[in-house]
Amino acid sequence: MDPTNSSTSLAFEVAAFNPSIIVGPVVLGALVDTCLFGCLVIQTYVYYANFANDHRAIRFTVAAVFATQIAHVICVSATLWNTAVSAYDDPSKLQILPLASAATILFTGITGALVESYFAFRLWNVSKKLLLPILSLVLCIIAQAVSLVITVQAFKTTSIAVFEVDQNMPITLALISRVLCDLILTLSTAWYLKSQRSGYSRQATTLLVCAAATILQDDEHDRPFGSVDYW
Repeated sequence: MDPTNSSTSLAFEVAAFNPSIIVGPVVLGALVDTCLFGCLVIQTYVYYANFANDHRAIRFTVAAVFATQIAHVICVSATLWNTAVSAYDDPSKLQILPLASAATILFTGITGALVESYFAFRLWNVSKKLLLPILSLVLCIIAQAVSLVITVQAFKTTSIAVFEVDQNMPITLALISRVLCDLILTLSTAWYLKSQRSGYSRQATTLLVCAAATILQDDEHDRPFGSVDYW
């Protein structure tokens, strides 16, 4: 390789490096993720303090979501370290897909599957009908299967640019399936709660607000690097 061309290429990479669109979103995303994890810690504590007699399966599901999110926040923190510290003096490292980011995709998918499966059961319990719960479960399974495929490819791929091009369609499919599943679960559950008992109107409204936040969170987390290109 010509040393002159190599030096020119390296100089171009350094000159093209823009931390505001590369490091910035990772830092902001990590801060938001840790804040949401703090909310989850409080919610988990309040749940076990007030609903210790719930069915064992429900308590296990809450514990599984909490454990998965611990792993998720660790991976997000590792990605932040890799981006803001390890690549501080070498912008070319930002073109390498960190293993922690690949693991983040895995734990995000597991959390989504656990939560959506539980709410599909709740929808069946409220409506006593199978169509919408089964439809939501099918969408959940599709999203989870695609997420697993994306995770495998993320562990096998080292280049972020290659990963973005190759996995663009699977990522889009996973996001669409997850959002549709969340919308079906939220709107259907809120409708049945409101139609069965007028006293549940406040609960239904609260469910809609919480689900909207969940959809936005899933949409951001399902992308390994948010919505910003790294190259």
